[in-house]
Amino acid sequence: MSRDTHKHKTITKLSNYQIIKLVVAGGGTGGHVFPGMAVAEAMESYGRIDILWIGTGRPVEKMALSGRKWAYQILETRPLRGSGLAGTIRSLAGLPFSTIRAFSWLKSFRPHVVLGVGGYVSGPVLLAARMLRIPAALHEQNLIPGLTNRLASRFAKTVFVSFKKTVKYFPKNRVIFTGNPVRKSIIQSQKQKLPNYQITKLPNLLVLGGSQGARCLNRLAGSAIKVLWQSDFHLEIIHQTGKLDVSYVEKFYKDANIPAKVTPFISNIGESYSWADLVICRAGASTLAELATMGKPSILIPYPWATESHQDANARELSEAGAAKYFLEGEIGAIKLAGEIQSLLEDPQKLINMGENARKLEKPTAAAEMASTLIEMAGHTFSYSETETNSLKGSIVRNHV
Repeated sequence: MSRDTHKHKTITKLSNYQIIKLVVAGGGTGGHVFPGMAVAEAMESYGRIDILWIGTGRPVEKMALSGRKWAYQILETRPLRGSGLAGTIRSLAGLPFSTIRAFSWLKSFRPHVVLGVGGYVSGPVLLAARMLRIPAALHEQNLIPGLTNRLASRFAKTVFVSFKKTVKYFPKNRVIFTGNPVRKSIIQSQKQKLPNYQITKLPNLLVLGGSQGARCLNRLAGSAIKVLWQSDFHLEIIHQTGKLDVSYVEKFYKDANIPAKVTPFISNIGESYSWADLVICRAGASTLAELATMGKPSILIPYPWATESHQDANARELSEAGAAKYFLEGEIGAIKLAGEIQSLLEDPQKLINMGENARKLEKPTAAAEMASTLIEMAGHTFSYSETETNSLKGSIVRNHV
C-alpha cells in the first residue's frame, strides 16, 4: 500500500496572555459576510481574539452580526462599477475620505492582521493597512474575481480563493486555494436530527431568494410551484424571500391556496438544508459552498446582473460536477422549471447522486486553513508534524509530536 508523506500544521491554542486583534473588512451581502464570520469563529476557537468588523451597515450584515461581541464600524463607500460614469467619478472622489477613516480606525484599534472579505469596503481598509504596515489578506469567494478584489489584492500579502480556477487571476506567490469557509452552525447541522418541519410525507423544496432576496427568482419559483399544485403534484415548501418581497410571496401562496413556510431570512439555515430534498437558489459562492457542505442537490438560476457574470461561472462549476442543474434566468419559465422540479423529486436516485457529487466539492477545512494562516501572519507560530496519507483509501494518519 503506497503512502505519501506531507507536513501537517498542528493546531495549538493561544496562551492565556496572547490576544490577537483581527479586523474583518467587507460585507453588504451574505456572500461576503458569512465567510468572514466563519473565519472569525475559527480564529476564536484558538484563543483570545479581539475583532473589529468594518462593513457597509446594510440590513443583512447587521442581522448576521447581531449578538456578536465584536466591535462594528460602518464605512460609507460607493461601488466603482454599475452606477454610470457620474457614479464612478463620485466613488473615486470619495475613496480618499474612506481611506482616511479606515486609517484612523486601524490606528486606534491596532490590529495584528486584517482580512478583506470582498465588497467595496475592503479596498480602502486594505489600503489603510498597507499604509500602516499591518499584514493583510484578501478572500475571493467567486470563481471570477470582481474589480474591487483585483485592485485590493495589490495591498494584500495573501489572497485566499474558493475555486482552483481562480488561482490564475492572482500572483502565484501570494494565492492560496482554501475553498469557501462555511459557518460553524451549518457544519454542525450535518450531525443534528432533522427539524420537525414535515407535516406529510411530501417532497421537501427549499427556495432561497438570497440573503437580500431576489424578486425575479421569488416569482419564478412561486409560479412553478403553483403549476405543480394545479397538476396535483404537491410538496412541502420553505421559501426565504428577503425583506422586500415577503408580503408579496405570502399573499401569492395564500391566494393560490398553497401551504408554505415563508420567511424573509432564515437564521439557522443549516436546519433548512437538512430538511430539504431539493434547493432552488441563486449561485452566490457562499450558497454553493453551503450546498456542498450539506451534500444537497440544487437547481441554480444565477443572478443575471452579477459583476463579471461571476454567478454564471460559479453555477457552471457545480453543473459540470453533476451536483446541480443550471439555467439562465432568461431561458427558463415557470412551466419548464416546474417540469425540472417534478422530474428531480420523482427520481430519488438522481437526487442522491447529485448530493454525493456536491459533497465531493466540499472544503471542510477552509475556515481553519484561513484562520491558522492569519494567526501566523499576526506573528504566532504553529508546530508541524508529519502526515501520512493512504493514497489508496484516502485516510489520514497523523503522527504525534
